[in-house]
Amino acid sequence: MPKALRLMELREREVLKALEWLKQRTGGFTDPRLVMVGGYALRAYVRFARYTRDCDFILRKQDGWGIEKLKHMLPPNFSVEAFEKRGSYGFMRCVKLANVGGIKVKVSLDFMEGEVRGRGARDIVRVDEEMVTKSKAVKLRIAGKDFELPVPRYVDLFIMKVVSARPSDVRDVASMLLENGVPEELKQRLTQVLPFPEVFREKLSKKIMPEIMKETFLNSWRGAFATSEYTEEHRQKVLRLMRKILSECLSENKRN
Repeated sequence: MPKALRLMELREREVLKALEWLKQRTGGFTDPRLVMVGGYALRAYVRFARYTRDCDFILRKQDGWGIEKLKHMLPPNFSVEAFEKRGSYGFMRCVKLANVGGIKVKVSLDFMEGEVRGRGARDIVRVDEEMVTKSKAVKLRIAGKDFELPVPRYVDLFIMKVVSARPSDVRDVASMLLENGVPEELKQRLTQVLPFPEVFREKLSKKIMPEIMKETFLNSWRGAFATSEYTEEHRQKVLRLMRKILSECLSENKRN
């Protein structure tokens, strides 16, 4: 087995242990109420799983800080690597360095409260009440085991992925669109959860689409999900769906 694949499998085992602990300590992810996002939540909407380094959760900002409470619920041997609270936004990253069979494995848990923030100043997605209350519990395959976790609705996870627009997100967006199509209520949710709705259009047209249009994209897309099933026809279908989204978003902005 390649070393990188072995490392990712060992990391998933450690992630599963952490999730089992966290689920027990938070009463089934309800106190505080957590919703999983990122690469693991993607498995609820894409049939090909890909490995991911981080385990990400969002929680709504209410009275007090949920991340303060979570700081005292961490799984064994996890420590706080980053912690910040700024007005409507809070972030905590917790890490564990484990030695599994002589192999060092780093596992991280990220908690984003109130908002999900990217690298740019306008890359902000609000965690509103609807995002949390309309999340759904699904069984995800983690380390060979079916484990039930709360994940966002398709439309909300899709918006997060587009706004983030990292290379891994580009491939995720392509797979999500291919298997699920254009999200329902997309235009409505863009105005509800994005302080700067124009960012969505900018990321889709200037970062995501140009990357998918490259000749090299198909191979990287297949490699990320360890499948040969993605085809040129699939790539073109994804681009057509993106053009449809852009057309709808642009026409909506003109009317406003």
